[in-house]
Amino acid sequence: MKKDKYDLSKEELRRMRRKSEQRKAYAIVGLMVLVAIIIGGLAGFGIYRVVKSHKQAAEPVVEEVVEEEPIVISEPEPEIVISENEVSENSISENSISENDILAKNELSDARKEELLETKVKEVVDGMTLEQKVAGLFFITPDELTNKSKLTVAGSDMDAALKEYQVGGIYITPGNVTDEQQLREFVNGVRNLSRQEIFIGIEECGGEESTLVKTGVVEESEIESPVAIAEQADNTLAYTNGIAIGTLLKRYGIDTVIGPTADVCYKEGSYTEDQSFGSDPTPVKDLVRNEVNGIRDQDIRTCVKFFPGYGDIMASPESSRPMSSRTKEDIVENDYPIYEDLIYAKTDMIMVSQIAYKPITFDVPACLSEDMVTKMLREELGYDGIIVTDYLDTHSIIMHYKHADMAVMAIEAGCDMLFCTGDFQKAYNGILDAVNAGTITEERINESLYRIYRVKLRDKIAYN
Repeated sequence: MKKDKYDLSKEELRRMRRKSEQRKAYAIVGLMVLVAIIIGGLAGFGIYRVVKSHKQAAEPVVEEVVEEEPIVISEPEPEIVISENEVSENSISENSISENDILAKNELSDARKEELLETKVKEVVDGMTLEQKVAGLFFITPDELTNKSKLTVAGSDMDAALKEYQVGGIYITPGNVTDEQQLREFVNGVRNLSRQEIFIGIEECGGEESTLVKTGVVEESEIESPVAIAEQADNTLAYTNGIAIGTLLKRYGIDTVIGPTADVCYKEGSYTEDQSFGSDPTPVKDLVRNEVNGIRDQDIRTCVKFFPGYGDIMASPESSRPMSSRTKEDIVENDYPIYEDLIYAKTDMIMVSQIAYKPITFDVPACLSEDMVTKMLREELGYDGIIVTDYLDTHSIIMHYKHADMAVMAIEAGCDMLFCTGDFQKAYNGILDAVNAGTITEERINESLYRIYRVKLRDKIAYN
């Protein structure tokens, strides 16, 4: 048999080649297996990381829920403290509620907001002395509070008066205004001196009757008159006029407008003709509601007047006693729809007139009559906001009622705030004496204060 140079036969050479090829094949297969193992390991590790991260992301994060601490308003010793620039443990002013207590809109349900509001209101009212409670029912002028005429500076007289009588509201008259800067400083001064949340209001209906126009603070063209709006019967104009009024008042720090006037002008030359949106109840209803919406959209509180209106009264109550022969049926037909709309628009206050309606109240002014205030406005119309008396310093009131008597009558009728009482101290002492004598209960006073402070504190929880 033929051999090669290694002296191997062909058969032996074939066996060597086969073994060599087998070794190569085994090496290749082993290498492939090793590569596969490495790739598989890497892939498995990646899948593991993905699954793990997905599980971590999917697992809910449990956060510690910390219940919101209630606002603590200490019992006053002996009075509720202090201003916008000073914070005291006894204060029930704006500063008594911290930023953490002012809740963002839409964070809570309406029911929870209502619950928080009621809690805050109760804390404030329960922390007040009887004297503070009675004073909180009055919405009066700086002059009435201080016994000074045409007060224009919130100085020591105002400080001393607000310290002794923590009234619920201050009403600025033209006699308290000289110019823009003075008005701004006066309003800020009153707010800083107040030991509690306080309304600062002004009458503003636009046109020639505008307080700001009369005092030269603004031009007449800046605020449309109700008569001009009525002539155009323009709801949009009424709304934008409301925005203009609200914007102006906000500029000076005023938070409440005594207006607009919802009276229907039944007779030409009637007492409120210049403030009326017309003689037809239907457009009057729409125009008044739209102006209220514009004002409230600027975060200014509204006190709509008058329920029922002066549309058939020719003489001013400053000189004579307003008497009307309008029946309840007439008021239900013409006035109720207007005020139903205003209640739906959430007006903060409604001012009840001092008109005596012979078929309903006989010779008693409406704002001193339980039939008008409680039965008609509160019960039949379902109004649960603040009911304010008409101006109580007019000839038609003070010539027929003692200050103390008319103040007690207003509370007994169902009013919450007494407006411009003339002799504030006599009216204040009249109510205080009535409570001490048991004629008026402290619970009745609390009812009014709850309504007042719901409005005053509502914005602290972004209620709107």
